[in-house]
Amino acid sequence: MLRWAAGLLPPPARARAVAELDATGLSVAAAPFYPVRHGMRAAHHDTRPVDERQGPSGRELVAALRSVETAVDGDRLLDAARVDWDVLAAAHARDPFPSVPSRALIARRDCPDPFTVALLTPWRVEVANRIAARQKNRTGPAERRSAYRAHTAPLVHCHDLSDEIRKVLLPHVSHLRTPLLRLLLAPGKAREVVRATARLDRLLAAVDHGDHGHLPRIQAFWDAVGAELRDTLGEDRTAWTAVARRLTRHKGSLRELLDTLGDPVPGSRKHGPDLRVLIQAPPSVLTAIVADLDDAALERAAERYVGDDRVRTADGLLVTALAQLERAGVAPRRPLARWAHGALAHRPGELAEVAWLYGGSPDLDDSLIRLARLRPDLRRRLAAAHAQPPPAVDPVAELREQHDAVRAQLVLDSSCPDDTPWPRLLEAHAAEPLPEPVLWVLASRPGFPAVLARALPGARTEDLAAQGADAARHALAHLAGRSPGDVLDHLHASTAGATIHSIRARGTLDDRTVLDTARPAAVPLLYGRGLLPGDRSRDAWNSACAELFTDAARRFGPGFWHCLAHRLPIFEGTLPELLAPRPGDALASRLHRLAENPNGLTENPGEPAGTSPVHALLERYEERVRAATALLHPDADLPGAYGPPDVRRSPDAHGSPGIHAFPDREAALRLLDAEGENLPLVARVASTVRPGLAIALPRLVAPYLRERGRIAELVPLAESARRTAARVADRRGEADAEAALGRALFLLGRYEEGVPACERALTLFHDIGDPHGAARTSRDLGRVLLFLHRFPEAATVLERSRPLCREAGLPLLEGNVCLLLGHALRHLGRTAEAATAYRDAVALLDGNGDGSGRGRALDAAKRELDRLTADPT
Repeated sequence: MLRWAAGLLPPPARARAVAELDATGLSVAAAPFYPVRHGMRAAHHDTRPVDERQGPSGRELVAALRSVETAVDGDRLLDAARVDWDVLAAAHARDPFPSVPSRALIARRDCPDPFTVALLTPWRVEVANRIAARQKNRTGPAERRSAYRAHTAPLVHCHDLSDEIRKVLLPHVSHLRTPLLRLLLAPGKAREVVRATARLDRLLAAVDHGDHGHLPRIQAFWDAVGAELRDTLGEDRTAWTAVARRLTRHKGSLRELLDTLGDPVPGSRKHGPDLRVLIQAPPSVLTAIVADLDDAALERAAERYVGDDRVRTADGLLVTALAQLERAGVAPRRPLARWAHGALAHRPGELAEVAWLYGGSPDLDDSLIRLARLRPDLRRRLAAAHAQPPPAVDPVAELREQHDAVRAQLVLDSSCPDDTPWPRLLEAHAAEPLPEPVLWVLASRPGFPAVLARALPGARTEDLAAQGADAARHALAHLAGRSPGDVLDHLHASTAGATIHSIRARGTLDDRTVLDTARPAAVPLLYGRGLLPGDRSRDAWNSACAELFTDAARRFGPGFWHCLAHRLPIFEGTLPELLAPRPGDALASRLHRLAENPNGLTENPGEPAGTSPVHALLERYEERVRAATALLHPDADLPGAYGPPDVRRSPDAHGSPGIHAFPDREAALRLLDAEGENLPLVARVASTVRPGLAIALPRLVAPYLRERGRIAELVPLAESARRTAARVADRRGEADAEAALGRALFLLGRYEEGVPACERALTLFHDIGDPHGAARTSRDLGRVLLFLHRFPEAATVLERSRPLCREAGLPLLEGNVCLLLGHALRHLGRTAEAATAYRDAVALLDGNGDGSGRGRALDAAKRELDRLTADPT
């Protein structure tokens, strides 16, 4: 999301923003966000960067392609390969690829247009038809991801062919298969396809067998046919009737049909006109022809919309047809009302196109009244069809009697056309809740209070936003849950996008008001990132967002994007609030400048060691973070004071207790949220000035990052600590850093990477004679091996860990080791030894320490022991 926002800035500012985002720990763990939108599909092929793939490349790939036997084999080969299109194009120019590898190459979305044209020259229809495979989802060989890291499959827009490729395909359009024909029928470009084809029936079959995802292309086909017919037939009613009878059965070109329209065709008159063709006629012609059709004939004309032989996209096409009938001035009729009622069952959002038929069918009327509850425009339109009632003596009492949104609208409009009696309504609602339809009608009035908005049961935010300005403000302010630290987890991207779209489409609020109101700040970023290039409102939205980010970045200075990357995931306020100045901004900017300019970190020769302003800055930072972490996790294994003896301070040095007091847990958490933004910067600066702090940081902040779900940020911190410890020859610090790295990799599900980190930490702890560190790390190593199903190695490591736990005086840790050991032995089939390990775990965990972790481990040990020792009978 922040990369999208950075892309809105001018080039120099954009480059700095991208550099800062790339340097954050967040970027290492970030799973890309891809908004699900209409007309987009998930692509499940291998999306790893080309240089990370392990398949063949260069000449090796060319040779492998020439030997594949099927196009599917070619697909698999290319999905795993490191593709260099220049090399492939050069190889094809020297010796053209045969049909099979050409079909695999041309099916790829990233195949360059010039190479695509080269593959089609000379013309091979079987190769050309494979272009349609660019629409399909192919599963590549990407490794199975752990449940700890959720990777969303990227989404791709429905493929549009370039003009260069279309120019090659159009002369052969009559011989192409259905999927590729639909691909050619792009909105705005379908008319050239209709003119080029010599087989109109093949195009018609392509659109008739399309699904709802192809609806824009199907509509583009009929629009193109209609434009051609109107240019030729004008307002000739007889000609329109004839073409409506023949077009869907014609097997030549459209021009041939029009040129022979006056020629008699045996049996053509027994077929009625097709409504799909009729609705393309000018309004006066359409109205006259439909008026001459009785109800039975009208039903036959709409056979492909509502009959047993209707097309797959009948509902969408029917709604469009009904709208065209209304625009033409066709009078409401019972069959039309019945069709509209059926269409609403599948497309309830298309109300405006069928509201003109209100009063034509009891079933349709009931559906419209029910749906009008959420649509103020429909409510007003239906209310206008009724006679205006006289003003009510007691409007509040009269409204309470209404259980129909249209009737409630009538009462409100007649009794309170300009001024809503909010005090009386609130008083009445407090005494007894008002009916839900009445609340929806009130939501469209200015001044709609939040207490009534909260009373709407299960209201969707996009529905509430459609009512009026005040209702829209309430909807924007309640787009996510209130759980601290999980703002993005509680945010439904499609709901947020639909809410903002609803507001902007109706002009309920201007863009700046939406930005000022939407909570959390991620909402406008999600919405903006999801806007497609063809969306007419995209430029205005991007401009409003760019103004906010440009001003904030200029005001903050270096480090702005770094801080945003850490604030955004847990920020609950609006975007302007996120970008507003904070007291800690100066510290963050200063740290960023220091990290970028290592020369500024050297101490002045005349200053005593450890007394520079940078030292003091880092020392205050460490005190605050250590105190907050200790309050949040009093039982955490936090490192002691780090750093050379001459820069350590006693608790009462300089008259300060050295520990900041916090009134409650939330205050400590807020402090860590603020200070946590600067962790990578602190690590970079401290590695030069205060190495002990850089080494201690991973263990110091690990409990907080685990609680916030930001484990991935531990990896770069631990790697930095390891490098710093190795540089200053601090073997204990190096061991702690390796142990923290192994633990973080385990929590991220990166088990194979976690094994060597744990092994290096274990060796270091043994070398320095630290049984405490060795015991914990051997437990971590055994757990990683267990998750990798390397049970013999896990059992060996865990058996060696038990004496280390006893030597370090850690009975609770030994109990956990015994539980893991029991699991390993059970998988190895050593049931009796596993039962003994579980008994030892129960004995050690029962009565040693407290907390939910101990309780869960104890319950698990008892459960496994019961399972092993239960009597089979």
